[in-house]
Amino acid sequence: MYSAVLRNLRQLHPRHHLWFQQLLTVNWSNETKGIALGLIAVILFSFTLPLSHYVTQSLDPWFVGMGRTAFGGLLAALILWKRRVPFPSRKQVKWLLLSSLGITLGFPVCISLAMSLTESSRGIIVVGILPLVTAVIGSILAKEKMPRAFWGFSLLGAALVFAFTASQQSSGPQWADLLLIMAMLSAGFGYATGGKLSKELPGWQVISWTLVLVMPLFWIPTALLFPAQPLEIEMGVWIAFAYLTIVSQLLGFFLWNSAMALGGIAAVSQTQLLQIFFSLLVADVLFGEELNGLTWVFAVLIIAVVALGNKTVRVMQQKKAARQAA
Repeated sequence: MYSAVLRNLRQLHPRHHLWFQQLLTVNWSNETKGIALGLIAVILFSFTLPLSHYVTQSLDPWFVGMGRTAFGGLLAALILWKRRVPFPSRKQVKWLLLSSLGITLGFPVCISLAMSLTESSRGIIVVGILPLVTAVIGSILAKEKMPRAFWGFSLLGAALVFAFTASQQSSGPQWADLLLIMAMLSAGFGYATGGKLSKELPGWQVISWTLVLVMPLFWIPTALLFPAQPLEIEMGVWIAFAYLTIVSQLLGFFLWNSAMALGGIAAVSQTQLLQIFFSLLVADVLFGEELNGLTWVFAVLIIAVVALGNKTVRVMQQKKAARQAA
């Protein structure tokens, strides 16, 4: 299986695939290779919220949120054109447009607005239950009955997020918290609807078409919101914005989807639990955010809840597969 993944990566990046080749040809099992690639993807995604907070202190958050799609879509279009990928069917376009509501509008815009109002560590904890939210929305869309324990862990995760946001200031939750919750729900909806196409299209094509189909709608707002004096903004801000556009919005998904193709969704998705820790470390070490002990406590609790919730789903799927095989 990994030979097909390597071939896709080579075609996408013909001059920069050597480190992928070295990793994928190591004498490891496919699951181990998938987990290794998944960890790399998680580390790359861990920079998203800290960089969003950094960038929105200098750039309009609306520009940051919409610009990620406006510019990321151009790169996605170039990749699709180079690969001569056929246009998706009408049914596929419907699901791609639904996914775009969360992936290109809801999450990037809401997260940018939220990060302009609060520290990134707050967002990292709130968005930490995204895997459970995605599973909840996916089960509703698929009309799939989930175990009671899963719903219990989902409610517990929501309660932890509310308790954390309320504990961070004497006045309770703030507007940034509402935006963070909207971002989390948007991303969960976008991932769940986009995931319905994963059986028909490769994951990298799903995210690419999701951006390409709607990017013209983002060009005018992005142009109007473009800074009047771009040269007066620090180069580091523009580099961070480029990272959000190229890696967080597009290429990071290529690596993540390749990891799941190698190692399997059940095993590789567990690496996402480490994203909270990686993101908090980035916020602390690179951007000097002060993280109190309570933040780390809630991080551990949310990771545990998400892991246990995921486990109930895996057990259900294993039992279902065993019944079908019998």
